Amino acid sequence: MSSDEPTPDFPSLAEEWRAEHANESTRSRLYAVALQLYEPTRVRAVAERADVSKETARDYLKWFAEIGVLDQTDRSPDTFTRNEQYFEWRRIQRLRSRSDEELMTQLEALTEQERDYSDRFGTDAPGDVDALDHADYGALETVWRDLQEWETVRRRIRELERARQRRGDDTPALA
Repeated sequence: MSSDEPTPDFPSLAEEWRAEHANESTRSRLYAVALQLYEPTRVRAVAERADVSKETARDYLKWFAEIGVLDQTDRSPDTFTRNEQYFEWRRIQRLRSRSDEELMTQLEALTEQERDYSDRFGTDAPGDVDALDHADYGALETVWRDLQEWETVRRRIRELERARQRRGDDTPALA
């Protein structure tokens, strides 16, 4: 591309998000934003991300909090965050629909991965690992990524165990 040619005008991430979600309902757009609320977030920020009014966002966010999808972390100003227990419960419910054989196969594979991480880092828990002890500066991100994956493996093992143990139980798996 020569300097005489105009540079392509790429849309911003916000414009891409709006274009992708333009045909979705207000509720769907707000739900998509709600799924990403890992930190307490004010209503105004959610409204801007979902391209809705602040009051519409507040109404839906409060409804999502009532049904357990979100937690309202503050009331002045209203802030919301994901209810991780709700999402864990959903994952466990989905796992409960799988056969015992599927659960055991997954559990065995994940247990093997967990054992490999433990052997590699010489400890039983990723939180006990000092990433700097296992990598030079250039490979630090790789070690951090591996430690996050190890945490994910441990979470999946816990969820598989809960699903397996609650196979015939109809009580909620939140506790």
